[in-house]
Amino acid sequence: MGALLAIATLGCSSTLVERAIDARGGPLDGYVRKVDATALARMPGEWTWEIAFRYPETFRWTLETWGESQTISFDGKVAEHRLGGSVLPPTPGSVPAARSQARWLAVTALDVLRDEKRLEWHEIPSAELPGGVRAGIRAVYRDDGASYELFFDEEDLLVRARGPIDLSPLGAGSFDAVFGEFRHVDEYRLPWTGTYSFEGEPFFNERVRGWYPHTF
Repeated sequence: MGALLAIATLGCSSTLVERAIDARGGPLDGYVRKVDATALARMPGEWTWEIAFRYPETFRWTLETWGESQTISFDGKVAEHRLGGSVLPPTPGSVPAARSQARWLAVTALDVLRDEKRLEWHEIPSAELPGGVRAGIRAVYRDDGASYELFFDEEDLLVRARGPIDLSPLGAGSFDAVFGEFRHVDEYRLPWTGTYSFEGEPFFNERVRGWYPHTF
């Protein structure tokens, strides 16, 4: 009986981050996500893009336009902006902007929250949680103090996130995302819709056309 109690206690002692990763289906070190989106502000219209992410801070964002595609990529140190086959000259803010985008992707992918050298986090008191969620955490990067709030439902799935992002030349500010329509992809449960706000105003609605885990 004592051994069973110890096992049960051990099972209940996992952190919210561990439970959220387990609820999703386990660690996810990289993915490609193909998206159709309706932008409501700053760049209104119908858009198609592909986001590829690899732990901890590597990403490629390819935006399909009426002419040539645009691609922003970041390997953790170097940011590159391509228009079609041409590399555009870097700007002084290219690396900080790309890093902020990479960290948004990393935090919402959850695995980086296990890295205590990069971040620290704590649970948000229930009285401070927004409606419609069961639990939340506040995570802070140790090097620059960037702070993110992540919120989870009754199944420990990530359903909302808030934090800073630099989307220059569109601007920099607070990003807020609500995730929904979770479906199974391989062993994972992943969201197929997203509603995004920027600086408190509706920004775009995302419809995922395909998730491809471990392909980047």
